[in-house]
Amino acid sequence: MLGHYMRIFIFCCFTFCALLSANEAMAKRGKLDRLTEDNVRAFIEETSHITSGHSRDLSNDDIKRYLKRHLEPKSRFKSVMKYHVAGMPPQENSISLSKEEFIKSVEAGAKSVDDYEHIVEIQDIRVSSDGKKAFVKTTTTEVGTMPVPTQDGGHQQVPVEGESECNQILSLNKGVIQMFSASCTTDLRFQNY
Repeated sequence: MLGHYMRIFIFCCFTFCALLSANEAMAKRGKLDRLTEDNVRAFIEETSHITSGHSRDLSNDDIKRYLKRHLEPKSRFKSVMKYHVAGMPPQENSISLSKEEFIKSVEAGAKSVDDYEHIVEIQDIRVSSDGKKAFVKTTTTEVGTMPVPTQDGGHQQVPVEGESECNQILSLNKGVIQMFSASCTTDLRFQNY
């Protein structure tokens, strides 16, 4: 059952992965001196472009390398997931991951969600006065299909829709944007199957 929760968590975390991998394109333009609302917004918009499937130049290995570079060593990720399956009462699960656990979960979960699409809306960006941290609130609407266990022991691809509200803290470390923490609440709705 933990594998099922992990797939749901990965579904919610694809935005984090691409957010971090998009930083490489920004790094090619030079290291940043400080975070600003504009470069944080550009960073998130570029991420949205990558995660929507418009940029196919990043492999899973590329994303893993970037995650290692763009996650702070003590970064933490938390997701509270509420999921709804037709005919069943809503269920809730919470997962917290460290940097290494998060990277491993991305590797394991990359194949768990097919036909993934999302729209990220930036609700708020607040940059600290020294330009070293940014507090970002986003809402992400996601759709895709996930393998769900069937009664006969097999799996069936089931359409799923989700909406996540995330509070993220980004930091600037040696000119590179890094994820310090992310805390999300996600509602997932599995279609009838």
